[in-house]
Amino acid sequence: MNSQMKYLGWKIKELSGEVARYLDLPRNSGKYSAIYSQLDNKPYMKGYIFYLVGEYLAEQSPAIKDDLFSFANLLGRKSVVGGGSLDSSIGLLNETRIEVFDLMEKEIEAGSITAGDLLESIKILDPLYHAVLSSVVNHYNEILSTTRYALDESAEGLKVTLNELAELKKALDEATIFAVMDENDRFIYVNEKFSEVSKYSKEELIGQPASILFSGYHPMEYFEELWEEASSGKVWNGEILNRAKDGTTYWVDTTIVPFLDKNGKKYKHISIQYDITEKKRTEETLQKAEKLSMVGELAAGFAHEIRNPLTTIKGFVQLLTETTNETVFTKTILEEIDRINSIVSEFMIFARPHQADFSKCNLVSILQGAARFLEPEALLRNVIIITHFPNDEIQISGEKNQLKQVFLNILKNAIEAIPNGGIVTLTIEERDKEVAVIIEDTGIGMTDEQLNKLGEPFFTTKATGNGLGLMVTYKIIQDHKGRINVESEGPNKGTAFIITFPYKN
Repeated sequence: MNSQMKYLGWKIKELSGEVARYLDLPRNSGKYSAIYSQLDNKPYMKGYIFYLVGEYLAEQSPAIKDDLFSFANLLGRKSVVGGGSLDSSIGLLNETRIEVFDLMEKEIEAGSITAGDLLESIKILDPLYHAVLSSVVNHYNEILSTTRYALDESAEGLKVTLNELAELKKALDEATIFAVMDENDRFIYVNEKFSEVSKYSKEELIGQPASILFSGYHPMEYFEELWEEASSGKVWNGEILNRAKDGTTYWVDTTIVPFLDKNGKKYKHISIQYDITEKKRTEETLQKAEKLSMVGELAAGFAHEIRNPLTTIKGFVQLLTETTNETVFTKTILEEIDRINSIVSEFMIFARPHQADFSKCNLVSILQGAARFLEPEALLRNVIIITHFPNDEIQISGEKNQLKQVFLNILKNAIEAIPNGGIVTLTIEERDKEVAVIIEDTGIGMTDEQLNKLGEPFFTTKATGNGLGLMVTYKIIQDHKGRINVESEGPNKGTAFIITFPYKN
């Protein structure tokens, strides 16, 4: 090895200054550990380059060349993921190259090396610098490409996740009544279906407490148990009767899912609900149907047993009145016997076959007949009957006398529910595959408790009633595959009976 090359290499290493003291050590695994913590220290990095270039010029060792390429790898990585840039990394190498060649020019001027030594040094160092620069650029491009691919992968994964979330939100919005509540149980988000069912707009609900929908049906203990479970992080499920903005009520199957912070405290929750109003109405109808069915089984058995002794008693009482003068007592006995017979007669409808001789019946004609029949009683009570009937006939399949009994019962109840005069309105509405008969009065109205008990045996709102007339009415409507709904906004606000039958226009 040319002694001048070794001399020049030693002079270049001197440019590294204090750095050389830490690097001019026996080669071992910890020799270059300090470098990784100094990548942002420009003077240190320049000193490290001077040291490696000088060492290579003096020894031309492949190990030193490998160190240079490893350093180029670090510079390339730093340019992508560190605080530097590719330009700054290339600039760092070019600065050291200029200073090395300035050093060699000074050594020629001082006569320490010859022009031949300078050319020999350039032949060694120029290709070395070009190789290191190319390595920095190649590593930069390779790492950048890998990083971009990873970012693209992440972006694609994020895109899929966002799409899935959007689809999940769409499914929730379309299939459920969905809301998000804050820690104080106030609405911070509701979907369109929530607004549609509650009759409140989103603007009216946001910021309002859930109590805006309370119907008063459930005791406060019911909700206290709900909030206790949700606050402890448990998912709650149950049925709630809510009141809409227009005063109507609706049932919802509700699931409350709480969100807890790192301290285990609920900071918000979501409410997922399904409208089960029709289901609850069906259940109530089935319960009433079961009760009617039980009454029917009983009626068949005891009606005959009651009538036989009643007939005997009535016969002896009538015989007694023929042999003695009629007294108030015998008259009362005969009236009560007739009353018992009337009750038994109403019970007997449950013992008859469900399918009577059905034929085509004109609802308009039947309702007109019922209204005319009860008009004298209505006039006596200062009640006006108003009708809204279509001009054409409305034909349904049924038994005329039974249907007439239904409308007479309900219309008579409506008239008697108006003690100080008022209006009863009869309306027939053609609907999709159904026809509805609406009998509405301006009378004393009903409470929620009374509405829930309608149709039960022996429940009545009248002082002298027995509750069987309406029970019979429910049975007849059930046999005609119809349904009956009763609505009232409360005491002194009137009542509406809506009887619906299957209908083909």
